[in-house]
Amino acid sequence: MMVRTFSGIVGITIVTALIAGCPNSVVFPIGTDAAAVSDVVSKATEVAALVGNEDGFGGVLMTGYAEHMPPQIGFNSEADLAEPASSITIRLSNQSDEDGTFHLSYFAHHLGLNDLLQDVNVAAGEDVTVELPCAEIVGLGPLAEPGEPGCHLVNDEAVANTMAVPGFLGQDYTCGDMYEYLLTPDFDDLDKDGDIEELIIISDALEFHMTNGGPLGHMHDINLGMMGSHMGM
Repeated sequence: MMVRTFSGIVGITIVTALIAGCPNSVVFPIGTDAAAVSDVVSKATEVAALVGNEDGFGGVLMTGYAEHMPPQIGFNSEADLAEPASSITIRLSNQSDEDGTFHLSYFAHHLGLNDLLQDVNVAAGEDVTVELPCAEIVGLGPLAEPGEPGCHLVNDEAVANTMAVPGFLGQDYTCGDMYEYLLTPDFDDLDKDGDIEELIIISDALEFHMTNGGPLGHMHDINLGMMGSHMGM
């Protein structure tokens, strides 16, 4: 495993903004390691932009997600980054009739700039908890590739990571929290493909952002995308 360390940067540092629509420069607070924050902002922005819309994480239910995230996806200083000495607990629940292997992925700037991967076997009808280093982003399958396998069953069936919306530190969990993924039949046809018997994987982030009073207190409607009628959908 590659470990990358950053030297401290003292004073106010101005760097080029990495988020479209933000000012041309961002002023970080005194003592901020601008390189570390910028690395996290770049990755978080890339992933957040893939949430919502027909082919994105969460599908149409999450349309409007990135536009309503806080500036820089909430990563404005080192205080917003994952603490190297902390951890997060991931609970993987398998409500299918088949044993399966979940493909955990996470991004933790203090462990390098690549997605880190861990396969976890979960028997049918069982839950398994895994402790990971605290990370800025957690997901299943490739963090920046919605529609890729997030789990494989013992019969070689792949279950896409589409509805396993990635979670972001500070928005969906904090260091020390538990975060859950649930493999379950799509009884409510959340992906809107008409198949209520297929298996999908639901994340805490999907459930949280579909609930009234989610981030910034916005309202949702299951037929109008994540942000409801005020998004003009």
